[in-house]
Amino acid sequence: MPAWDTGIYSRNWDLQKNDCVIVCTIFSASSSTSVLLPKTGFPLRISSVQRKERDLFIMKRASFDQLYKWQRTNLQNEDEFILHDGPPYANGKPHMGHALNKILKDILSRYKLLSGKLVHFVPGWDCHGLPIELKALETHDVLNSNSLEIRQRAKLFALDTIKCQKEAFSRWGVMADWDSGCYFTFTPSYVTSQLKIFCDLYDKGLVYRDYKPVYWSPSSRTALAESELEYNVNHVSSSIYLKITLQTPLPECIADSSKEAPVYLVVWTTTPWTIPANQAVCYNPDKKYCLVRCKSHKDYKYLVIALELYHSLEQLWSCHFTLIKEFDGDIFNGHYYSHPFRKNKSMPLLPGNHVSVKKGTGFVHTAPAHGPDDFLVALQHKMPILNLVDEDGKYSADAGSDLCGNDVLDKGQDIVLKLLQNDVIFKENFTHSYPYDWRTKLPVILRASLQWFIDTDKIKTKSIEAMKDVSVVPENFEKPMLTQLATRPYWCISRQRSWGVPIPVFYRSLSPTKEAILHRDIVEKVCKITLEKGIDEWWRMSPEDLIGEELIKKLDLIPGQIFKGMDIMDIWFDSGVSWNSVLPQGKQADFYLEGIDQFGGWFQSSLLTSVASSGHAPYKNIFVHGFVLDHEGRKMSKSLGNVIDPHLILDGDGKKQPAVGIDALRWWVASHVSANGGNISVSIHSIQQASEDIQKMRSVLRFLLGNLNAVTCSQFKETNPTTLGLTDQYMLHLLSEFAENALSAYQEMNFRKVTSLVSAFINTSVSAFYCSIVKHRLYCHSLTSEDRLSALFVLSEILDQITLIIAPILPHLTEEIEMHHPWRAADNGGLFRNRKFADMKKSDLSDVVDRIHPSLSLRQSVNKAIGRLNTQEWNVEISAFDSRDLHLLQMLQSEEKTHDSALCDLLQVSMVTLLGKNDEDSISKELDNSNVDDSFTKIEFQHFGRIQITLSKTKLALCSRCRRYTSSDGNLCCSCLKVCSL
Repeated sequence: MPAWDTGIYSRNWDLQKNDCVIVCTIFSASSSTSVLLPKTGFPLRISSVQRKERDLFIMKRASFDQLYKWQRTNLQNEDEFILHDGPPYANGKPHMGHALNKILKDILSRYKLLSGKLVHFVPGWDCHGLPIELKALETHDVLNSNSLEIRQRAKLFALDTIKCQKEAFSRWGVMADWDSGCYFTFTPSYVTSQLKIFCDLYDKGLVYRDYKPVYWSPSSRTALAESELEYNVNHVSSSIYLKITLQTPLPECIADSSKEAPVYLVVWTTTPWTIPANQAVCYNPDKKYCLVRCKSHKDYKYLVIALELYHSLEQLWSCHFTLIKEFDGDIFNGHYYSHPFRKNKSMPLLPGNHVSVKKGTGFVHTAPAHGPDDFLVALQHKMPILNLVDEDGKYSADAGSDLCGNDVLDKGQDIVLKLLQNDVIFKENFTHSYPYDWRTKLPVILRASLQWFIDTDKIKTKSIEAMKDVSVVPENFEKPMLTQLATRPYWCISRQRSWGVPIPVFYRSLSPTKEAILHRDIVEKVCKITLEKGIDEWWRMSPEDLIGEELIKKLDLIPGQIFKGMDIMDIWFDSGVSWNSVLPQGKQADFYLEGIDQFGGWFQSSLLTSVASSGHAPYKNIFVHGFVLDHEGRKMSKSLGNVIDPHLILDGDGKKQPAVGIDALRWWVASHVSANGGNISVSIHSIQQASEDIQKMRSVLRFLLGNLNAVTCSQFKETNPTTLGLTDQYMLHLLSEFAENALSAYQEMNFRKVTSLVSAFINTSVSAFYCSIVKHRLYCHSLTSEDRLSALFVLSEILDQITLIIAPILPHLTEEIEMHHPWRAADNGGLFRNRKFADMKKSDLSDVVDRIHPSLSLRQSVNKAIGRLNTQEWNVEISAFDSRDLHLLQMLQSEEKTHDSALCDLLQVSMVTLLGKNDEDSISKELDNSNVDDSFTKIEFQHFGRIQITLSKTKLALCSRCRRYTSSDGNLCCSCLKVCSL
């Protein structure tokens, strides 16, 4: 016995631990010790203090840590199933989100292994990025740290985190080669693979450098991709309607109507801080505009607005408009306005099809440094880009002394509004969804900067086409990803940080445009240095040493006039090219399985890089799960005090929270995941419920194991299911139906349905139905009786198929069962090395349903009539008026009247009298004069109008051996006397 089992067994059935076979001895007629009770070392319960020891013992005994390598060696001729692991960030302790994701992947892997597949699963970690860099610098002086110091600390932090997470994932039973079969995005081999992919895309014209407005995080001082944003729906912005002076000469139709008074255009903006960088105002030449005379509490003004917005603006501003003139938008072509800040500076009015009249005024303030549409207008008209905001999100000196050094989203904007106050017609604050840095949780801005981009415009059509060959579950989640792809003009892949993979580019320092030098030979040289010394050499070595004298001459470079680029690659590019390093050469992954947020992240970056490089998607199927939330639907956070630690679920805290073990955690995961991708709530109650489900399962499985100790598998080799009794055949039919439905649910990735089917089958079909029916046969029939062996054969099939079905979800429990199985305890390696779903026996017993239906229907009616009373204390008289019904009932009871038949066992009553229509009177009379207790009233009712049922309380006593009401004197009944006399 293992150490963890010491002291448990004594609280179970009081039998010898080393007993392997139950021996039936001849006892005196008054003895009840000849009952063949179940016997097993499989404990009913595992105490909280023994959970960890039990889990670790099973994992060691079944060699969990070697299973992945074993199947890679021994199943090489099988079809390969490739599950590509999306790398988690190496920046924190394992949490319930990790548990959900990794256990789901393991359930899928183990299901495929038992289906006969060779599983390819390489766990990975995303080791770069700002979250790790910030964590590493929390206790260090950031300002005085150089790039190499930052990188060293970040790497140490990542390594510590990887060790912690790896131990947890392994402890959860995740099947992988944890010693040498993982990938990390900071290893030299991975980095060189990534650099070569980058170079390939550059050579194909898909990577370029440009000055564009990108999402910029002042709090992180770096550019961000769309996938690195989260949207705060409660963000408050200031919206202003600003009048700007239309310069003379005015368009003719306006000049004729304005009576030489000043005329103002009205622009609307939700980013007043961008007004100092205004370079144009756009109008829509295809829309109607109007000149209105506006009467306000101050004075009269001539304003130009879009005609369609006339009434809505009049109502919003609470003023009265007088419509003076209507005209087409194209009249503004070639005209100018005065800059809102620099009144003496003329600025152009430019046409723009992006200008909408759904809201606003019909005129769009245009600051090319701060908006994609604005930027395109500047490109079209060859305007220089004016950027007045620095990397900290503050106005630069070029913005003027009033604004210089002030935060554009805070004090800087307040100053802008104060300076513009005489020209603001209307101002309001409004709450809306606004992008935030997903790491710092602070707002971002759009800001022009020189960055590296992937031209997604060139590959998005192919990417969308490639998705037609990909199955997405749930299907409706694919559309947002495709929409985002279709509208994504570029992907900014450069970041201004230290902890990452460098963009392998150099610049000619004497060139005013800083001409980029990006050449394949240079990239190959950097890759060689990386493999030999590590990528830190990029920061350590001089540009000349990195390039080498030979390449400097070949590329006509001038030593001393070359400098390295210091940007690193977007971490989504890091992980997005993992398919190139991890997947078998030339193969797609069968599955990518991640959280729903990865449609805008890893799923998309992997698709874009794979399509750009190889022309197809890196995956065949995508399965997504939701987020783990608390029972109130909130994200988990320390401040809310709602964090549930998976470590405490396994091991407890020694105080308030008991350990419930790995089985409960894995069951909780499976029982909450279906194919709808919904969020998953977790609470102490739901984990406890999972633990209770496991406990019910253990109880039934222990019963099955205990009974099988009396037989060997060789006794069942020649068993033909069609020769078994009707009840046994029906149970095998239910088992076959259950197994088929469960495997179908696995195939559909509906793990919640699997757990639901398992619980229902074990608790209802096995425990409440079959075990209660056959318990008398098992305990009280002779050791080798045909009826008993028939039941044991069915129990063995039930145990075999249940353990296989639950094995992907509960490998620890199933291996524990194998350890205590009387036929398999000596098997080398456990269930996953020795068994497959294909081993499950299948018998076509569908016709048994019709044959047993009348008996099952009677059972239901009898139970309903007796209610909560003990059915064993009652006799049943059945009068069948239909010969077919009688025939089907006689399959379970050939005698007219007996205490010992399959029908008695099925109905769980003392005695059954089975009558045809012609025998009813004589048998009823005999029954009344024999063992009916006259102090009880009979219960009589008809069953579907074809069967008359009479229930009456028996006078017989409880048999001291079989515990049924079948004894005439309170000692042994006739059946037990017969068995004990053998």
